[in-house]
Amino acid sequence: MHPPRPVSARTYRFALRSIEDRFGAGNFDDAGDAIVAALRDAYDQPERCAVDFSFDTAHANPWFHALVVAIDPLPESAHAGFLARLTEVGLQPEGL
Repeated sequence: MHPPRPVSARTYRFALRSIEDRFGAGNFDDAGDAIVAALRDAYDQPERCAVDFSFDTAHANPWFHALVVAIDPLPESAHAGFLARLTEVGLQPEGL
């Protein structure tokens, strides 16, 4: 059980189907590693961030299942670079 996410956390959702397309079936560990690496590349103080991973599988249709990543705090100055790095490694958060 994870503690509640802080209100200030930025939350990103990644469709499980797109992660599996990129990293292989069930390979969410490598996706998590790539997300953390993108954070390190985009933010010069990643050790100051708390990163929380969880799965949202509540919907009956697996098409809507997602890996949810909360990063607290992620300054506005690092957000755009983080998104750019995610795109470069083939990860696109939903809704952005």
